[in-house]
Amino acid sequence: MVWSQASQFGVRGLGVPGRSLSTRAAGSSGAFGMFDAESGINPAALSGLAVMTANFNGTQSFRSAENSAGSESLRDSRFPHVAFGGPVRGTPLVVGISYSTYANRDFSVATVDTILLRDVMVPVSDTLSSRGGLSDLRFAGAYTLRPRSVVGAAFHVITGSNRLESRRTFADAQYLPVEQSAELSYAGVGASLGAVQQLGSGLWVAAIARSDGKAIVDRDSARVSQVDLPYALGVGVRWKASAKLDLATHGVFHTWSGANSDLLAAGGTGADNTFEAAIGAEYIGDPRRPFRRPIRVGARYGTLPFPVQPGVQPKEFGISIGSGVRFAQDRAGIDLALEQLWRSAGDFKERAFVISIGVGVRP
Repeated sequence: MVWSQASQFGVRGLGVPGRSLSTRAAGSSGAFGMFDAESGINPAALSGLAVMTANFNGTQSFRSAENSAGSESLRDSRFPHVAFGGPVRGTPLVVGISYSTYANRDFSVATVDTILLRDVMVPVSDTLSSRGGLSDLRFAGAYTLRPRSVVGAAFHVITGSNRLESRRTFADAQYLPVEQSAELSYAGVGASLGAVQQLGSGLWVAAIARSDGKAIVDRDSARVSQVDLPYALGVGVRWKASAKLDLATHGVFHTWSGANSDLLAAGGTGADNTFEAAIGAEYIGDPRRPFRRPIRVGARYGTLPFPVQPGVQPKEFGISIGSGVRFAQDRAGIDLALEQLWRSAGDFKERAFVISIGVGVRP
């Protein structure tokens, strides 16, 4: 049986990839992520910060997981994205720093078996647990070339660790429990480029390209391997259909298959390329007060890189709704997003309800 604080789809490979989204962008399933200054996807989007801004995001998820061994209800709390940035006075430059989840690998796996000891079949229970994952520390800047054209670049530091614990207990009391622990640590660097171009009075396009190189893997401070991290290519379109309605969509492709041979050599099930597409809308009741309880909706579809079962790539689908409000003369704000998420791969299925809360401060 498998259970976890995060997802059963985080057992293999490096875990479940994170999404560097603010709560505001999460309300539209990430459809506005390419254009959102408080998200960590497109460095060129930082140009949308008119003043220094700090943004903190937290999530609470409630999950039900099913597999061939049974079902389980789970929940977990996280702070997946924190960002800070603002304009450099007297220049067309905006800079920012963010810290977000790159991949999450929290899980516990429990199995039961019967083994032969001293010519007697003895029932045993095995538990493998992991806590940790990879994080993405981003240093980014955006430069406005002219009123309708913005370019951006970012440097990424990828780091993190997994604390692994294995335990075996025996039904026969004459055998003592056996425990083993290890810590895997990861280190890598990456770079990304982005652009936002306004094509008309209410139409924008955006593009990103990112390379994350390799992650060096150490076990208990000893170098054991390295894993190729993906390239990412993405495009997005935003259309302001009217003063009250804003629409957006995007698609992002990741070359996770570059890690396939590295993970197979380590005894894993490999890795596959992934694709994500999202579409969303934001409705503003009063255009004169655009941050007063707008309504955001969205849907997304994507694939996950690390198969739980060999040859079966996990897929996910989600729908979301969100809103927000600013107060204290627009110096502070709170955003809320609700997402219903479905994941599946063969006998493994998962349904999650995720609550996201974001707090923004503009001193």
